[in-house]
Amino acid sequence: MGIALPCGIMIGALLGVLAALLGVGGPNPVLVGAVFAVCLAAPSTMLVYLFVVDRSTMRGAAERPEESVEAGWYEKAAAGALTDIVLVAGVTATVLSFVPEKFAFEPGLLLAGVITLAFVSVAARYLLQRRRG
Repeated sequence: MGIALPCGIMIGALLGVLAALLGVGGPNPVLVGAVFAVCLAAPSTMLVYLFVVDRSTMRGAAERPEESVEAGWYEKAAAGALTDIVLVAGVTATVLSFVPEKFAFEPGLLLAGVITLAFVSVAARYLLQRRRG
């Protein structure tokens, strides 16, 4: 974390400045730049940590995390969530094909619902796998 945090904050700040210069948010570029910097600092820190930090230098880290029990739980949860999403999307598409046009939903709202369903399904299945052991 010694190198990831300052680099992540710096990358977030640079992207905030870039957003302000490009006028992404409208009439208040300083506010937009600050919001972008704050929102992008954490993902940038994680990205730097992912690419720069060597796992072998960390005390107590698993040597092969992809073979851990948690990785197996995650794979099973993700596979099950895919099944849930396909099933729900199919049923929803069938139902929506019969809904009159004046009651139609916005596509962005439907996609946000699909993503929310994916998060909830993976989390629920992961916690169930963890409880089973």
